[in-house]
Amino acid sequence: MPELGVEVQAAKGFTLIATANDRDRGVNELSSALRRRFNTVVLPLPATADDEVRIVSDRVASLGRALELPELPAAAEEIRRVVTVFRELRSGVTEDGRTKVKQPSGTLSTAEAISVLTHGTAMAAHFGDGTLRARDVAASIRGAVVKDPVSDGVAWTEYLESVVRERPGWQDFYRAARDAG
Repeated sequence: MPELGVEVQAAKGFTLIATANDRDRGVNELSSALRRRFNTVVLPLPATADDEVRIVSDRVASLGRALELPELPAAAEEIRRVVTVFRELRSGVTEDGRTKVKQPSGTLSTAEAISVLTHGTAMAAHFGDGTLRARDVAASIRGAVVKDPVSDGVAWTEYLESVVRERPGWQDFYRAARDAG
């Protein structure tokens, strides 16, 4: 501490980790003075949807065990659906490349997908029938997507109406997402 003329060494093994997202700047941007004091590691998004589904599945299962949630059967379909929504909204185009979609202001990171699905797992275990369903993730996914109620609300509604409503096998998710707000 230069102002006090004192130097204090961190204890062996002490580590401080801070995280930030490129797109989601929060209330205030991190100052360049503080930023210079960290080593920056940029974590890329998973290269493929299958990679991201595997990461999300493994982490949701691990968190579920730590939270003592019962293991849910047939969660793979909802996990893939959440990952698909996040990837399409992040990239601004559907996975088949045919439809452009508005990108919301938030990051929609893999960590947020894990959070949405962990919440959904808790909902299914404690308030549902023990099977992870669209209704268990709909409100959380909307909350992850809609950070700015105006611009993100428009992007989410347009995505639901132009992509989700027309996608075969996604009618339950469409209804649940519409009911969630």
